[in-house]
Amino acid sequence: MALKRWSGLIDVHVHLRDPGATYKEDFKTGSRAAVKGGFTYVVDMPNNPQPTVTLARLKQKVKLADKKAVGGVGFYFGSNGKNISQLAQAWRHKRVFGLKLYCNHTTGEMLIDDIHLLEKVFSGWRSDKPILVHAEGEQLVAVIGLARLYNRRLHVCHISQAIEVELVRQAKKKGQVITAGVCPHHLFMTGEARKKLKGYAVMKPPLGTRKDQAGLWQGLLDGTIDLVETDHAPHTREEKARKQPAFGVPGLETALGLMLKAVKDKKVNLEQVKQWLYVKPKKIFQIPDQKQTYIEFDPDKPYVLKAEDLETKCGWSPFIGWQLYGQVKKAVIKGKVVLEDYEFKN
Repeated sequence: MALKRWSGLIDVHVHLRDPGATYKEDFKTGSRAAVKGGFTYVVDMPNNPQPTVTLARLKQKVKLADKKAVGGVGFYFGSNGKNISQLAQAWRHKRVFGLKLYCNHTTGEMLIDDIHLLEKVFSGWRSDKPILVHAEGEQLVAVIGLARLYNRRLHVCHISQAIEVELVRQAKKKGQVITAGVCPHHLFMTGEARKKLKGYAVMKPPLGTRKDQAGLWQGLLDGTIDLVETDHAPHTREEKARKQPAFGVPGLETALGLMLKAVKDKKVNLEQVKQWLYVKPKKIFQIPDQKQTYIEFDPDKPYVLKAEDLETKCGWSPFIGWQLYGQVKKAVIKGKVVLEDYEFKN
């Protein structure tokens, strides 16, 4: 197939670790990893060591990103349930694309599992920008109910279980404004991967069963799941080799290659991949146009993922050794060629 030219892809779920944990990623290395994987715009999550729950911290992140990032970076504001008074200023900020809530234990100090506190946050976020949730099981049932009660747009992040797909499907059937994202690692691996990869396959939400995996693919194909998001969450090898490994895996450099592998395997088609990695993220999160910004790749060209080729500072991936497709050959951002013949210009 001939070289394809697409608008730069959009990843609405990344953890670039800047500030506070730049030993494992920062805005420069994370944005380079994004561009290497075809993503020219990413939206950064708020669960830094000092979480983005104040306007001062938000402004600090914006300033750092503008100084260091190769591509475009947007942000989510966070809430621990104690910053209701700052929500209005946050949703009015042009670089904020939603509010992120953590309703189950994961990385960071932003857990809100009290239903009354959650209700205060849903009530206080009077914006058409979505509320994004890390919510599994009963917590997902609760936030779907709160979003319906307060008429809020809800985005369910990194959906991982077949039962959760069904919860979203039923909410959509009732006319609720709800969207969902799925990560490539949940689409391409199951819990069996932990036998070989050990801590390198530990994440939140955890890898599911084959039944869960089949449910995710079905949800993606029937429109219950709207988009693919990486949940790029880099950690050092030391952190992943511990007895209690840190949660998360890097994903910016492998998402396109994996989804194009699914095209090659005839599970999906090229237009669907474009919808999931660009069209739907842009529309759902109202991401601004990226003028004179595009990528070029050959979707039929295979390559083997090698650790030494990665741009992410953590330097590893659970997909090392996999044959993927469509390595990005060229990337242009705002009219400037930043990647050519698979290599960065500087």
